[in-house]
Amino acid sequence: MNNIFSPQTIAVVGASKTQGKVGHDIFQNILYGGYTGTLYPVNPNASSVLSVKAFPSISAIPDQIDLAILIVPPDAALQVSREAVERKVKAMVIVSAGFREVGREGANIEKEIVDICVKAGIRIVGPNCLGIINTDPKVRLNASFARHMPDNGKIAFISQSGALCTAVLDFAAGRNIGFSKFVSTGNKSDVDEICLLKYLHEDPETEVILMYIEELKRAQEFIQIAKEITGGHKPTPILAIKSGRTEAGAKAASSHTGSIAGTEAVYDAIFQQSGIVRAS
Repeated sequence: MNNIFSPQTIAVVGASKTQGKVGHDIFQNILYGGYTGTLYPVNPNASSVLSVKAFPSISAIPDQIDLAILIVPPDAALQVSREAVERKVKAMVIVSAGFREVGREGANIEKEIVDICVKAGIRIVGPNCLGIINTDPKVRLNASFARHMPDNGKIAFISQSGALCTAVLDFAAGRNIGFSKFVSTGNKSDVDEICLLKYLHEDPETEVILMYIEELKRAQEFIQIAKEITGGHKPTPILAIKSGRTEAGAKAASSHTGSIAGTEAVYDAIFQQSGIVRAS
């Protein structure tokens, strides 16, 4: 997980010269956000992106890559995944949409990417996500298309919705609210809430964990881990918002991530057993 949040080298696959494109904005956010590591744009049709020498592929980069950020269509993402295994890339964040959330074909590609990467030990955030943020001054990573790097603070935020991430970041800006880590999980093909809770509980920069949840897949394991975190020898408070309280909310969650909102009683019980505070 450290390769996701504290990578020493990053390749942005799909980095774009065109302002307003996600591939441009994410690369720009990392570059101008003060990232302390080494950054490589990957674009076979550009010699440079924002005056940084571009490479046609991950294979052409001379250094070891800790984190690859993919902003390319599903078919291209599958090819990049195979390349990432050959180059021993350690982790990937797939920002692109068009996977499980759109239907069977996208789901099949997503599964193939996960099968390839998990076998090689590559962790995946996404696909269909906003990205990640680490405000630690030793890292300074805004690998997202959020407009502003948030202030450094002790709150970690896990969200299945990228749009909610941007809304929270916009709200926090100028209000003296700081964050340690920010992560949009998207389709949760590999890294999910359980992985992140374990990591953030041990993170010295995090004192409180906030969560926006549309769907939990491993509820029993989630309860066990969350209970240990909220009630163990070194408790970390967890606050959660669960979407789908209303019919409109349930429809929004389903159309957004392919999730089907669970019943309110079930989630109330999960949070109660876990020691999680449910926020309205």
